[in-house]
Amino acid sequence: MRKTEKNRNSSFGMGVGATSILMVFVLLCLVVFAMLSLVNANADKKLNDRLANRTKTYYAACDKAETLLEDMDSRLEQLYLENPEAEAYLQACLSYLDGAGGVAVREEDGMGVRFSFSVIISDEQHLSVVAAVPKNPAQEGHYYRIKAWQTMARQAWEPDTKLPVMESEMPALLMPE
Repeated sequence: MRKTEKNRNSSFGMGVGATSILMVFVLLCLVVFAMLSLVNANADKKLNDRLANRTKTYYAACDKAETLLEDMDSRLEQLYLENPEAEAYLQACLSYLDGAGGVAVREEDGMGVRFSFSVIISDEQHLSVVAAVPKNPAQEGHYYRIKAWQTMARQAWEPDTKLPVMESEMPALLMPE
């Protein structure tokens, strides 16, 4: 009978030590996942702040460009009213655009005059606007037509073509003789 009592008292399963180790492991996993979530949320917040700042500066530059175009439009309207003939209007536009600060006259063709200007967005980017003044502008609209409105880099991109490999640090076995 002693044999059967011994079999009944012993149970198959984990003891108190194994359960404690399992609980510590689960708790450690939860702490690690919580820390990873916190780090990820912080990185997302920083990225979101940078994107919000970039968007804010872009729209500030757009607002500045639109204000400049609005001022130009009112001046072009005055020039058109003063010079109703197409050739005289184009000559007046050329002299006005040449004297306007920051505006570059790009070309003059038979249809009108193209001009461009840029507004700084950040240290790396600027907003480039290209517009045309037609020879015969529409009476109920703007006295210019926008041809291009794009964000451009302020400096040319130069790829890094160097690969820093130092032969002197290679083990003597790997170096060819």
